[in-house]
Amino acid sequence: MADRKQFVFITTLSIALGSYAVWKTHSYFSSEQRSSPSQVKLVSGGIPYFGHYFELKRDPVAFINRCKEENGPAFRIHLKGKEIYVLTGSLIQDMLRQRKYYNFSLGLESFLPMRRALKVSYDHKYKGERLNRRDKNPVIYPIQHNFKPDQIDIFSDRIQLGFTKVLYEQLNLQPGEKRIVPLWDLLSMGVSQISCLAFAGSNVAYNQELVVEMANFTRNLQKIGMTLMTFPDWIANFVIKHYLSVESQLDLIMDLIVPEMEKMRSGEISHDHEPTYVSMALNLPKADGELRSPKEAAFYFRYVVMASVHTTTQYTSFALHELACRPALVSDLRTKIEQLDKITPETVSQIPLMDSFLREVLRFNTHVLGLHHKTIQDAPLPSTGQVIPSGSLVLAASLDSHTNPEIMKETVDIGGSSALPLNQFDAYRYMGVYQQQKHMDKEELMRSSTISSELLTFGMFSHACPGRYFAVNEIKYILAALIMQYNISTQSGERAMDYFFGGMTRFPSREPLVFEGR
Repeated sequence: MADRKQFVFITTLSIALGSYAVWKTHSYFSSEQRSSPSQVKLVSGGIPYFGHYFELKRDPVAFINRCKEENGPAFRIHLKGKEIYVLTGSLIQDMLRQRKYYNFSLGLESFLPMRRALKVSYDHKYKGERLNRRDKNPVIYPIQHNFKPDQIDIFSDRIQLGFTKVLYEQLNLQPGEKRIVPLWDLLSMGVSQISCLAFAGSNVAYNQELVVEMANFTRNLQKIGMTLMTFPDWIANFVIKHYLSVESQLDLIMDLIVPEMEKMRSGEISHDHEPTYVSMALNLPKADGELRSPKEAAFYFRYVVMASVHTTTQYTSFALHELACRPALVSDLRTKIEQLDKITPETVSQIPLMDSFLREVLRFNTHVLGLHHKTIQDAPLPSTGQVIPSGSLVLAASLDSHTNPEIMKETVDIGGSSALPLNQFDAYRYMGVYQQQKHMDKEELMRSSTISSELLTFGMFSHACPGRYFAVNEIKYILAALIMQYNISTQSGERAMDYFFGGMTRFPSREPLVFEGR
């Protein structure tokens, strides 16, 4: 009986997928036939449903170059049934300037579908509040106004305590003792511990289950995103609900954080006891002057922990893979760190070489296609005379912009003649580089968090990442702590290859690194 049910399920699924593929094939060829002078051109080639996926995955750089040569700085591609508009060069900056045409949150949702994941996993329990258009965003506003460079010291002790705790528990090596370490597992736990301390508070952050589940939360969302990009919605929703649900992790957030918020609202815990993101969200008034309920405020923690754990873990991993195959660079950094009176996020952040190195990590280890946006009305491209229709998914050719000397002339000039070509990693590229401060008659050292036209990783203008100051200080401290406590190397002696999902999204290598106690 069980075998018969399995046969029926597989047969039904096969028929459904076949029908879906036929429909997508028809849509693919139909879209090629429609054309107008203002339409962004579709790149030639590709196959039904998969589109240009295999060519992009095989050689992303060569594919983007072909697209530009044939179609100019803007073009359309098809990837697994999705139509994507790609912008290159100066068109990327134009997109980031124009909030009235492009929406980052909607674009990101198409790749890392937090709202859809939550809807499938948790709508039957709690949907959260519906924001008024006049409300200050309860995720972005507290980060923008409370995590500035001169405010990060508030979280300094928690960053140090959190990471020290995880290293003691998971990587307590004696001098000369070696261990092969899966990097993502170690770093996601360390970053999760720091995030729980800084964003939820000490009263709940030492709950080991919370730390573990928040580290896993971002991984589950990655898997959900890949599932939604690979399968039609009805199949993806079934898989998510039964195999990838984040219901238990959201339950944990609500069970632990809501009681703390209730104590704060009642006065049992002082609002000034310990600044955290959730307390800031709790005290941020809505447009009508009302305050959020503890349940509403706690529910926003999911967005902050997702962004902080995933992004910070990812770029710290990239940084360690770059360090592991460059012992001379590690020696230079170690010398600078040893000169500090005390190793803290504040003191480490003042090391110019650490800033130069991390900025180069952010520049070099970028996505082939990133900065996901969605058009909220027809978006004109004045320099080409083309128009991107409303509701379109738009991506930036980030790697091409960061490594192409014809586009990033600013980066070519940085570092002078001694700097390596843009398609090579150069940790010293930004040493001694200054940038003119806007509206000020002075220059400031270019830091890893500095927004500039030659680095797109953090976005630009009003689209710039509000949490970048906290993130880079956290990453630099983690790197300093690891450099001083361990010798880190690769098993092969070479830089391990990164993983590209779909040929466009870059993930750190899965190869473990060798840690040796010092």
